[in-house]
Amino acid sequence: MGGGRSPNFDFWEGLERRVHVEWMLVTAFMLVLTAVLSQSGASVGLMRMDHIFYDRILAATARSIDAPDVVIVAIDDSSIAELGYWPWRRAVHAQLLDRLSLARTVGFDIVLSDPNPAYPGDDVVLAHAMARHGRVVLPTVVESDREGIMRPLPELAAAAAGLGYINVYPDADGVVRSLTLRQRLSDGTVAQHFLLAMLEVAGRSEATAADIDRKRFIPYGAIPNRYTVYPYASVLDGSVPVSAFRGKHVLVGSFATGSGDIFPTPLSDENGAIVGVEVIAHGLQSAIGDAWIRMPGPLLTTLWSCLPVLLVCMLFRQLSPRRSFVAMLTALVLVFVGAIVLMRVVGVWIPITASLIGIGLSFPVWSWRSQEVLLRHIESELKALNQERADLGDDVALFESHRRDASLSARVTQLHGAIAQLREARIRREQTLHFLSHDMRAPQNSILALTQLQQQPDTAMETDTFLRQIDFHAYKTLEFVDGFVHLARAEAIEIQFRPVELVDLIEQSLGEFWAQARQRNIELRFDQHPDHVWTSGDPSLLLRAFSNLVDNALKYSPDHTSIECRVVAQGEYWRVSIHDQGPGFTAEQAATLLRAFTRLDDQRGRHSPGVGLGLAFVRTVVERHGGKVEVLSEKGKGAQFVLYLAARHGEA
Repeated sequence: MGGGRSPNFDFWEGLERRVHVEWMLVTAFMLVLTAVLSQSGASVGLMRMDHIFYDRILAATARSIDAPDVVIVAIDDSSIAELGYWPWRRAVHAQLLDRLSLARTVGFDIVLSDPNPAYPGDDVVLAHAMARHGRVVLPTVVESDREGIMRPLPELAAAAAGLGYINVYPDADGVVRSLTLRQRLSDGTVAQHFLLAMLEVAGRSEATAADIDRKRFIPYGAIPNRYTVYPYASVLDGSVPVSAFRGKHVLVGSFATGSGDIFPTPLSDENGAIVGVEVIAHGLQSAIGDAWIRMPGPLLTTLWSCLPVLLVCMLFRQLSPRRSFVAMLTALVLVFVGAIVLMRVVGVWIPITASLIGIGLSFPVWSWRSQEVLLRHIESELKALNQERADLGDDVALFESHRRDASLSARVTQLHGAIAQLREARIRREQTLHFLSHDMRAPQNSILALTQLQQQPDTAMETDTFLRQIDFHAYKTLEFVDGFVHLARAEAIEIQFRPVELVDLIEQSLGEFWAQARQRNIELRFDQHPDHVWTSGDPSLLLRAFSNLVDNALKYSPDHTSIECRVVAQGEYWRVSIHDQGPGFTAEQAATLLRAFTRLDDQRGRHSPGVGLGLAFVRTVVERHGGKVEVLSEKGKGAQFVLYLAARHGEA
């Protein structure tokens, strides 16, 4: 047995290889695209979408604040109404420090960089109060472009236990989501944030570690449990006991209308905007409990963004288009759910926009490329099949669609036509095998049987009888071969179209069977209305088609009847009909009569002696000449075969 592989195996192996290569390219492309979007999201506008997702997820996972260690002394409207217009004398701040003597640290969110010429001695009073307290932190301000730092007055800076900048850097949309705890200035020095200075003064060294220029995301809490807030005037007049501040981190800042900075946060829709001292309070509590919302570094963020895209692409390789679409939708939902779980459980935020875009685009890209590969592979196979037929001398194209574009519908139409013709070829192959195995073998077996009988003295026939039987079966074999060859020639020959006069061809075919019809008293009639009936085609093929119809009519016509041929014009066609007075046949039989190897019983109930190729030859010839064949009959009322051939007026 041969060791070669079947063409069908090669087809699918080649297709599988192409699809696999395309899948690898699509997967690599989507991973690279996702990685680029993850790394450069800010430059292409994805940061805004990440901010929206972050805000929604934070709002969905926000918890009430539990911050017992942080207290705010608020310079609020009631305190201004009691103590007078802002700014107050710095000696008032010195009195406040005496009321906060038990606080673990005190941070003034008040910039004290300019002297007060109206009360020059107050700065010394405040400096002495700060020195007595020993745990006071004053703010600095990093100037634009990080070129320098605006510091408090020298005597105040010297008395402070620590200094730190209070700059808050909103994102591009103006929302404060994070704090930068350390940043490098233009001169190379590193400045630390105000809250880090407070923690250092408080001795919380474990909470002061922070990477330079790295953002720390603030886990804003939900209402109603805000930080403990006391009005400045209430603390100053003793309404709030000193013990309320024991061991606390106290922030002094403005809450008054119009006297402080207001910042929107991710929870502004629910909690409203907050003042700057509240932002510091949130950051301070986050640093104390190390409860920041962390975002992995760029490399790890990119890897996490690419992971769901990779998983989805791996599923695409195994799933159907419908299930792939469901997998894509499921992956999008899981990315959202995963982001919520990470934020809620472990306090980690991974930007998801790049991953969502990668997942969302992977399905249409994969569908496009896999479909294109499949269609191109089928197209190449169809071309190869056409070439194989051309090499075998078959001039009939495998399939030609009326659509000439490269759209999906056009290619599917071509594929459908190719499949239809391949099915037809399979049917013909089966019919041919049946013909060779049955019809061709039957007369040969009869000849062999006759020769074997003739060799036995007791079964030997007379020589004349024996020869007649041999001739009968030999001619029958030749008739089968002749019909098969003519049908194959009609299907494969390249037709050379030239002017043909149909009247002459019909008269020739009738003349061929005149003697046979006369012998059986069958009248052959020819009724023509136009004098000349011109068409284009191959005269030899058309003549044989007419002869097959006349011969078929004679086979099924009883003696003493007539066969009528008629030619009339019908639109752009000549309508050629041959009508006999035979037994006819049913509509079901008419539907299969023009197929190859189809035979009906004659009027005596016997099977037709033909092989069933004559009418198939007629149909093939007429269709290849651009016409069609109709079969009209009723049981017991004869049969009529109608040929429609394109009209050509005049010989020229």
